[in-house]
Amino acid sequence: MHLKRPHFTDPSSARHPSPDNNAVIEDSDSFRLDKTVPSGHLTVQRTFSHYELLEVMGEGQFGTVWRAKDQRLERIVALKLPHLADWDEQSRTMFLREARAAATLEHPHIVRVHAIDQEGDQLGIVSQFIVGQTLLHLLQDRRLTFSESAQMLATIAEAVHHAHDAEVIHRDLKPSNILVDSDGQPHVSDFGLAKWSGDRAALTNPGLVMGTPAYMSPEQARGDSHAVDRRSDVYSLGVLLYEMLTGKPPFEGNSTLLLHQIQIQEPRAPRLLNEAIPNDLETICLKCLAKISDDRYGTARELADDLRRFLAGEPITARFVSTAERCVSWTRRNRTLAASLAIAAASIVAAIGLAFSIFSLSRPGSLAAATERPLAVSVVTEPSGATVVIYPLDELTGEPILAQAKRPSENSPVSVDLLPGDYLVVAALDDGRFHEVYRHVPRNPFAVPAYYPHRSWDRISNGGISMFPITIPPTHDQGMTPLADEESSQLLRPYLLDQQEVTVSDFLREFHGQLPLSLRGRPELLQTPNFPLTGLFFDEAVAYAEMVGKRLPTAQEYEFAATNGWTTSYPWGDNAPPAESWTLSNVGLKVFDHTQSDPPIFGLFSNASEFVLAHRPSSIQTPIAGGVFTDDHPARIVVRGGPVLTDVDARSQSDPRSETAIARLSLFRQVGFRCAKSKSPRL
Repeated sequence: MHLKRPHFTDPSSARHPSPDNNAVIEDSDSFRLDKTVPSGHLTVQRTFSHYELLEVMGEGQFGTVWRAKDQRLERIVALKLPHLADWDEQSRTMFLREARAAATLEHPHIVRVHAIDQEGDQLGIVSQFIVGQTLLHLLQDRRLTFSESAQMLATIAEAVHHAHDAEVIHRDLKPSNILVDSDGQPHVSDFGLAKWSGDRAALTNPGLVMGTPAYMSPEQARGDSHAVDRRSDVYSLGVLLYEMLTGKPPFEGNSTLLLHQIQIQEPRAPRLLNEAIPNDLETICLKCLAKISDDRYGTARELADDLRRFLAGEPITARFVSTAERCVSWTRRNRTLAASLAIAAASIVAAIGLAFSIFSLSRPGSLAAATERPLAVSVVTEPSGATVVIYPLDELTGEPILAQAKRPSENSPVSVDLLPGDYLVVAALDDGRFHEVYRHVPRNPFAVPAYYPHRSWDRISNGGISMFPITIPPTHDQGMTPLADEESSQLLRPYLLDQQEVTVSDFLREFHGQLPLSLRGRPELLQTPNFPLTGLFFDEAVAYAEMVGKRLPTAQEYEFAATNGWTTSYPWGDNAPPAESWTLSNVGLKVFDHTQSDPPIFGLFSNASEFVLAHRPSSIQTPIAGGVFTDDHPARIVVRGGPVLTDVDARSQSDPRSETAIARLSLFRQVGFRCAKSKSPRL
């Protein structure tokens, strides 16, 4: 007989491979011995306890799966043996957890664990041997009909519900862990990552990401193990159904990108991939894939029952929920997390989706002269009922074009036709709360959006797009200085500016102790909590400012503050700056560097250079040394306040009236940011 390992052909298992809990055989003529099994495992002793080891079936993170013969009971079993070379206490705990979890379960569609055996120091799990193939291989061989898909998933869901009733959460449901027997009946296997209330050592470490990325729920993807419950398995069942219906999982890519797509991006509706998919089956699938666990089926039994209703031609209980509704619901419940995840995810895909969308807007000509067809754009606010004004931004300067403002006659939610480009969107409530955010309208709505709120969109049924929902926060001005009152300046609207740069600790406080993803490789930043947060992408700074209810300052606003209303050469006055080299330090440490305002603003000359909301043409040269990425986009990002590079004299480049323009996708360790806010909405 020739054999193959079903598990290792699963490309979705790249991060957390785990062996099939049982051996699987098909027609003997269709199998081959997988030569990738390490030779050391093929030459081990050919017996274990009273089991004769026949052939290797699978190799995984925790052990090798053998087809074996129970010499006492004269039956074929699957025997999992851990890797002796990798044996430690944690591996032993994981191995025993799987056995204990599975051994509590008795169900015709759950692979049975017969025993835990031991020979010397070696442990082994003895389980049922299924004649058939994995669901992974079944789906590779042929596409299931819609009825077959519904029937199979209903059966799997009922088995999973049985495990849930026994207080066992699987946490790693995927095609390679579903064994399909010769009668076409599925069996759930591999409880290696199960969360079992009977095990005090259950995997509940916050921040620990466990599972196979493509099939993880959002709560698993963000490492929130305390939030993992039976609805997490319902999500994974939805991924299985999605793959049965469309031929691929909802999200694809490397493990890091997958984890963030699962948390941020809505899956593409199955019927967009195959319009023959029944509407009710799509609705069931998307209900399982809701980002918020409360919006999914409460139990796997409820999912199975709805699938049975579909098969019987009866009305299902799930209702169609638009992407916009899901997005608003999730944002409402997870205001901080929504922005946090958007910032982190965008760092991963900035060089893909963001670069693509940026370059797609880099053709000559102004937005006003664009010849593209306008798109129907939905603008949603939370709460609703806001007055909305939309200003297009000049492609080269980034300044709002006031004369081209769009003012919908109705309050939010509103729909307005907009040309492709970038926009300032002002949303104001009658109670005085308002927010000013930036949004993007793509030339191609089918393009891959970046996952910052200001660079993200979602397609809607009328062929248009829905902007990322705008959350209007409570008004708070703590730590900000009011500037440019109507009497002192005719050129600027009154605004407020942060008294210091955004620090490492500021970011950690807002984002659950996490740095932006662009800085995850710099753990040394955690040792300097009061330093300015530097070395991040411009778009990460924009997204942070939006999340805290602010925005970045414009170039004029920065210069106005740093020159005391254009009346002095430096923030402190006209005296020359001290002779000292350029170094980053705690915010507010350089006591000389503060404005004459009340209260004063610190660090506009020294410490970090700072992003501002302004673009410049590419004729302005960008320093290359010290940067990690450059591009050719004609609109470069303006940096104020000091030299971009750290190996220069501060006095040579620190001038409140000078600026440097850098590539949008650049990372410079000297560049940080602070936030600003208009005193009143620009309506």
